[in-house]
Amino acid sequence: MLLASSVPIYAQSGSVFVWTQHPTLSWNDFKGHPPGAPTIPSALSDTGFQYQLICRNGLLNIDTYAFFSPAASWVKPNQKTAELLKHEQGHYNMAEVYALRLRKAVQEAKVSCDDRAKATAAGQKMVAEWQNKWGLAERDYEEGTAFGTDVAKQDAASARIAADLAAMKATQ
Repeated sequence: MLLASSVPIYAQSGSVFVWTQHPTLSWNDFKGHPPGAPTIPSALSDTGFQYQLICRNGLLNIDTYAFFSPAASWVKPNQKTAELLKHEQGHYNMAEVYALRLRKAVQEAKVSCDDRAKATAAGQKMVAEWQNKWGLAERDYEEGTAFGTDVAKQDAASARIAADLAAMKATQ
């Protein structure tokens, strides 16, 4: 039974890639146009996760997945480096990590669906908590890698994200 409609977190456009079907980005995936301001970053990835709260076998559950929006993602034409693409891939991979963490948290909470209003409220609270955690992790990622310009720190961050992703996939 459906408790809430599918809700995009940070989505800016309708046509998206789903991480499980398109996990690896290329510069060809960035279809948006960079703004003209000179103070903007070299690239922007519109990533996030969508979810749908549902009841299964009397307990609250969630369908959630990471997405990448090509139309809202862009790169400056003269900035298409392998290092920057690795950084942008990190954003997409982190969205998948947090979608999986949210799924695990909802499943482990074992919220009864006997009272749908309470179940929905509990689910929405968990979504908000994981959305906040993901936002903080995104900020730390940007600052910790100097927006992908510190190659050594980017390599370390990419390795951490890959390990987190592998660990989460192993528990699903």
